[in-house]
Amino acid sequence: MRKSVLVGDVGGTKVRLAVAHCVSGQITLDVMRVYDDPGISSFPDAISQFISEIENIPNTALFALAGPIEDDGSIRLTNRSWPTVVPDEISGKFGFSRTRIVNDFAAMARAIPEMDKADFETIIKHPAPSTGTVLVTGPGTGMGVSTLIPSVTGGCHVLTGEGGHVAFAPRNAREMAIRDIIAREHGYVSLEMIVAGRWLIPVYNAICELNGQPPAPLSPKEILQLADQGDTTCEEVCRFRAMATMGAIGDAALITGAKGGIVLTGGVAERTVKWLKAPEALDRFLSRGQMSPFLADIPVSVLQNGEAPLIGAAALAFEAADSCSFDT
Repeated sequence: MRKSVLVGDVGGTKVRLAVAHCVSGQITLDVMRVYDDPGISSFPDAISQFISEIENIPNTALFALAGPIEDDGSIRLTNRSWPTVVPDEISGKFGFSRTRIVNDFAAMARAIPEMDKADFETIIKHPAPSTGTVLVTGPGTGMGVSTLIPSVTGGCHVLTGEGGHVAFAPRNAREMAIRDIIAREHGYVSLEMIVAGRWLIPVYNAICELNGQPPAPLSPKEILQLADQGDTTCEEVCRFRAMATMGAIGDAALITGAKGGIVLTGGVAERTVKWLKAPEALDRFLSRGQMSPFLADIPVSVLQNGEAPLIGAAALAFEAADSCSFDT
């Protein structure tokens, strides 16, 4: 018997919607659409556009949105100025029998057991498949953090939080100086403000200031391209952000006991793999004093499948998990 659900993934820049099907435990996506039109002023507007383009919409929905879920099940997106999204209002407007909203990284984490090995690029390899808690995190427009916790009865529990908003912890005087420049305008400097895509330009501007040079009017894409071409300032931006990312996931692995592995996700992680693999970034992850051996056994990889959060949303809806093992 085929089951279907309308699924969505909403971040700071894009909205992805699709119809998901489940047959014999296998999840597939149908008629996926990606919207990044700034003229879309609310999540219901995006759903309306999707419904106008697609036939045979399921009568249940599960949407993964980037922000903390409130006690009443609603959510206000962290990196968008859209109105609060309320599940019952969505159901009433579109005639769904049930609408469920989850944090976007709940869906991202839940997708991991559904992914193929080819969907991952290895950063740190471990010779044997690992089992246990899996940390799923990474920089995109913002930075999400979640964990997959194995259940004694099989399958996984997903635990989400707002770990991207912990305080950035610089490790040396140069990093302190970068943080202090950003703090002049923003006060509190979170990890997300150092590593996420929407904060690349402030980091670039801070490093330019420390170098005594005026910042060029560059886009994030141009900064990454110049870094690949050997521009020293842009290289420092990428090295610094990669070390901050790897340092942060090492911290999170110690906190969560993520012996099952660490999966980095998000467009920023996908585009900066070479910097995440650099020796200084790996050292930032691994060097933990007496706890260094604990991290040495943890595999780290980057997920490179843009459909993952939609598949994870569908899996949450269908409750199709049967394993939490993870092999990089």
